[in-house]
Amino acid sequence: MTQAGNFLQSVQNTDWLMAPPRIVARLMQLLENERAHWQEISQIIEAEPAIASRILKLVNSPFYGLQVPINSIPQALVFLGSVAVSSIAVAVGIFSRMMLKSRPEAAEQLQRFWWHSACTAFVAKALARQIDPGLADQIFTAALLHDIGKLLMIQLALPQYKELEQRLLLGETESEAEQAIFGTTHEEAGELLAQRWYFPDSIRTVIRYHSTPQEAPRFQTQVCVVRIADLLCELWDAGIGESIQRLLLSEEPAWCILTEKFPELSGMDIATFTLNMEHHFHDAAAMLQTLISSQ
Repeated sequence: MTQAGNFLQSVQNTDWLMAPPRIVARLMQLLENERAHWQEISQIIEAEPAIASRILKLVNSPFYGLQVPINSIPQALVFLGSVAVSSIAVAVGIFSRMMLKSRPEAAEQLQRFWWHSACTAFVAKALARQIDPGLADQIFTAALLHDIGKLLMIQLALPQYKELEQRLLLGETESEAEQAIFGTTHEEAGELLAQRWYFPDSIRTVIRYHSTPQEAPRFQTQVCVVRIADLLCELWDAGIGESIQRLLLSEEPAWCILTEKFPELSGMDIATFTLNMEHHFHDAAAMLQTLISSQ
């Protein structure tokens, strides 16, 4: 597993990773088609009762804070919009497939992964609403999936992933440790799955470049928002690797790119934003439980 290419080959050769869940494949196509009709989306989701039920649990959770109960997928589409509901369904479909392959001995690593993913998605969506509300749902999905390469490492190579954790505790950088152990990075592994499962270009780009947003060839707003959310969650002890103790936004490439594109961010009260996010992390916890629940 330590030789370059071996882990990526494992991803290529693993049967249950060969093709995405049917609902994911169909909805991914619709997410790239802005003219997709809500009735078509509803029919696709309702054809998967287990996933539809989980979506309804999620949209009725504190995370969305709706004032009326949502009892059907069409109703969810009316209140939240096609992109939001499709994005939730994609995330639920992907994580449902992944959870089928979970092992008890990976419980600690998986719990940290889910917590970080949910918190990053929550913070990224809140930040996106500050600068470009039209991207908020897309960014939410991308943030949920940004570290899917780490999930692959946990599921396919748990002993090596535990070795990675030890090397990080000793101060080695994440990219160096991943290259030494897996012959690749979690960003590259995630990108491979994203290509195989036909993720939209924007989500693939976030998965590949969320650690190096200055290198992203496109979709820099999405990549940078997810990066800032990722860093904030690491700082707030909701991380899964970088163990950040101090964060100076003005020195972060992602923040510099965002403030150049959206000058109003420079005047945002980061302390207040941070406090609001920390106070609402229980909403992310509620979302997490819905996403990974076996019921």
